[in-house]
Amino acid sequence: MATNQYFSRGRRSEQRLYEDLVIESLQMFGQDVYYVPREIVRRDTIFNEATLSRFVNAYKIEMYLENTDGFAGEGDLFTKFGIQIRDQANFVVARKRFNHEIGSLENGGDPNAFYRPREGDVIHLPLSGSTFQIMQVEDETPFYQLRNLPTFRLSCELFEYSDENFDTDVTDIDRIETYAAYQYVLTIRTPEQATATATASIT
Repeated sequence: MATNQYFSRGRRSEQRLYEDLVIESLQMFGQDVYYVPREIVRRDTIFNEATLSRFVNAYKIEMYLENTDGFAGEGDLFTKFGIQIRDQANFVVARKRFNHEIGSLENGGDPNAFYRPREGDVIHLPLSGSTFQIMQVEDETPFYQLRNLPTFRLSCELFEYSDENFDTDVTDIDRIETYAAYQYVLTIRTPEQATATATASIT
């Protein structure tokens, strides 16, 4: 026996209303963050990983931070190599807003093209000054309420700098390259009294 046809399980009007309510809730209780897509400059074809990446665009959008009692993860670890900070965070973003604010620009201005958050992209949270890397994108949470999927859930870990180039024109993001890069400090000193040495040879 088929399901009862007289009970609606997701009309388009109900789906739009539910999606609009989700967007309004995210704008009320969410945080303004910067979504920074990764551009792969050079890829290692043997290990299939990016050996050189750059970040040139930063898009401001609202996301809901699920962590209310502090960041998740293992926290601060003290090892023989120093302190390792392993914070994790979960962000929720509306599909419609993401496609409108980011997807249309990344797809050459096409507002109808589907674009999803990608693993490896970066999210900068100005609230704490932290930068997170997207590790996994869950696109079925909540699971088909009104037969619709209005949000993305992004599982992120604290970003670890490894020679990427940041040229987003956002100072708080671009300074990652300045403070996290390996630096050589050269000190050039001039003597207080000038000295000269000459050698004469007679042949």
